[in-house]
Amino acid sequence: MHITDKVERPKSLTELALVRIRDAIVRGPLQFGEALSESALASSLGISKTPVREALLRLKLEGLVDIHPQRGTFVFQLGDAEVADICKFRALVECEALADAMENRRDALIDGLQACLDDMARAFSKEQTGEFPRLDTEFHNAIVDHCANSYLKSAYAMVAAQITALRYRLPEENSQVTHCQDNHDILLQAIRAGDHKRAQRMLRDHIHSTQNAYLIASRKLLVGRADRAAA
Repeated sequence: MHITDKVERPKSLTELALVRIRDAIVRGPLQFGEALSESALASSLGISKTPVREALLRLKLEGLVDIHPQRGTFVFQLGDAEVADICKFRALVECEALADAMENRRDALIDGLQACLDDMARAFSKEQTGEFPRLDTEFHNAIVDHCANSYLKSAYAMVAAQITALRYRLPEENSQVTHCQDNHDILLQAIRAGDHKRAQRMLRDHIHSTQNAYLIASRKLLVGRADRAAA
């Protein structure tokens, strides 16, 4: 007898806790700077504290959690300077990844980005605004995923989760959200034309244009948290 379907290995409790806590940080309800209790998280997930503790250590490596000895564990938060720095870093890495992908895997890159645009167009037509952050993330991740340089991929992984968390904090009516379809489409046209410099310039401008929106969203969250703490 020949069995073709492999048995899927069940996820460990640490992996399950990692996915659930990461999602709660990236999408909410866990907010920037919020204190995290291992006991409370373990109770809400119905597991012991050990896998929660291990998950939090891994989330620290992703930049989503700050662990301070004697003080506690907190969801990450970014000040103005850090938001500016992360956008500059992102632009550097994504633009280099784009050039590499266009040089080495352009056809696959075009197919991947077109699939993302198609998904976003469907979401726009159905007014599924809650899908925009995920689809925007998939578009930019596709650029890095099709890059052949493993070091660029590793560098991007350092900030990818934080960038996604910022996207989910943008208000749904924000112009950066509602117009990203057009920005992405124009970028893809430049990629199809094989114009490396123009494509990189457009991607850099697109990333820099989001910086102010991220700053506003981050400030509102920090102010809101301060108001709740004072109440």
